[in-house]
Amino acid sequence: MPMRRMKKMLSVMEYGVPYTSKAIMDKLGLKSKETFRKNYLNPAMEMHMVEMTIPDKPRSRNQRYVKI
Repeated sequence: MPMRRMKKMLSVMEYGVPYTSKAIMDKLGLKSKETFRKNYLNPAMEMHMVEMTIPDKPRSRNQRYVKI
């Protein structure tokens, strides 16, 4: 199940384009940030399919995520 969710997230992102977590959630129609991180974002980052633009500041308000 997490793999299917992650693929869905990756399908709404373009390579090399930085997205806020809110922008990705909007594209997926999600409301819960906790669910988004647990089921979509964290698995994609663990598999090195998405990376942070500011990895040394994971909680930065300027944080963006890029499909790689």
